[in-house]
Amino acid sequence: MEARAKVPKGLAGISVTDTSIAKSEADGTLLYRGYSIEEIAANAGFEETAYLVLNGSLPKRAELEAFESGLRARSVVDGRIFGIMKELGAGAHPIDVLRTAVSALGSIDREQDVKGQQLSVEAKMPVLVANCLRVPRGGRPLEPQAGEGFAGGLLRMLTSREASDYERWAFERVLIFYMEHDLNASSFTVRVVASTLADPYAAASAGLAALKGPLHGGANEGAMQMLLEVKEPSAAVQYVDDAFRDGRKVTGFGHRVYKEFDPRARLCKGYLKEMLKRRGEDDRLYRLCDTLEAEMWKRKRLPPNLDYYAAPIFYLLGIDIPLYTPIFAASRVFGWMAHYSEQVSENKLIRPDATYVGPTGQRYVPLDAR
Repeated sequence: MEARAKVPKGLAGISVTDTSIAKSEADGTLLYRGYSIEEIAANAGFEETAYLVLNGSLPKRAELEAFESGLRARSVVDGRIFGIMKELGAGAHPIDVLRTAVSALGSIDREQDVKGQQLSVEAKMPVLVANCLRVPRGGRPLEPQAGEGFAGGLLRMLTSREASDYERWAFERVLIFYMEHDLNASSFTVRVVASTLADPYAAASAGLAALKGPLHGGANEGAMQMLLEVKEPSAAVQYVDDAFRDGRKVTGFGHRVYKEFDPRARLCKGYLKEMLKRRGEDDRLYRLCDTLEAEMWKRKRLPPNLDYYAAPIFYLLGIDIPLYTPIFAASRVFGWMAHYSEQVSENKLIRPDATYVGPTGQRYVPLDAR
């Protein structure tokens, strides 16, 4: 048998392709097309960042306006999609509803070329996200309004409360942070599907399937549930003690790449503190997060990840917890489509090998003799 090179489980530390989209490093560096995430967060809006991730350069004014216009023109969702979402019923998980809706777009959309299909998925995702909990429960579908930006429109559809200018700005930063993160599980899944030359709807549906797992997209929901369970900063140390004793994971800590700090979490921590200050509210939630963070670093040297600080921001904005992972998808779809395009531009079918460790030389035994 021909000898084949073996790689670590989970492909840890293995580079499987070249990319110019984004790169995260163990030291806390994250680049979008060569720009640090700190530079992007301080200066760029959501649509600017999406254009950058998709096209490789920051847009000129006319390019940005054309991109925004293209998103608005494709943001209306066919009523049949809402009908499918409703039929799934109140017990369906929102991410399953979203995945089903995106898959259905592949049959209902009339976009003829790949670029149009990608733009359609990107444009409709926030509308589908805002309705993936509401419509299956019998609610009337919410739709985008004229003149709204991507982040502002999504936030309006997600919550009934009126957000402040700072809250809208902070929400937009979190969406930017969720947009892209090099070869994460869902983006790799999208590239595998793209390598078969399946359409963007199929690739996005597969990305959503990967995103559902608690080791990837589902972590933000788990982080908020944990914070609500702990409740008080004074209970944080005991919670960690109990979790370690019982062999339970403390949600929101550790990262496959970042070993010292997640730059997105560090920025979100500051936004959380500032939101509470501007609202004049008790900072108990911030102190709880900070105390848990300090204890986890002391015990295991594990830094918090983006999900850990994004979750309380979403909570303060009044967003239902089951929608946290779909929000991730509303933004990450732009990263997925960037990976789709990069994959097919110099495509080779992704088909790795596996080392067979099963039995050999088996002989068939007739059914009655077994």
